[in-house]
Amino acid sequence: MSTFSGPEVLVENLTAEQLFNKLSNLSNLKEIMPSTIDSFEATEDTCSFKMKGMPQLDLHLSEKTPFSKISLSAAGIPVSFSLDCFITDCGSKCQVRLEVNTELNMMMKMMVEKPINNFLNVLSEKLRTL
Repeated sequence: MSTFSGPEVLVENLTAEQLFNKLSNLSNLKEIMPSTIDSFEATEDTCSFKMKGMPQLDLHLSEKTPFSKISLSAAGIPVSFSLDCFITDCGSKCQVRLEVNTELNMMMKMMVEKPINNFLNVLSEKLRTL
């Protein structure tokens, strides 16, 4: 299993509960997606998008732990892939960290490491400003 972690960021404008509720509806993910994402589509429980140089990802809400964790899992691709959001309550603010977990061989890991890390960095930065 390969794990890619984004930076932990402080979200000053939302509590853990507010951020959890916002991100639990996958339609709201459009606000934090990088501008390089192609054809983003979402419902409350699913989203689909394509990053340059990567296959299209179809994600669905697979786990929600109130106010602390949201997990999205990929469907229809030959490798296991999840995007996890860990939220820490800090009173009137919260901290958040994103993590991608996937089954990759060493060659594939080297090919996708930079795009995945860039993706996590952009998402994290946009979360900071919500």
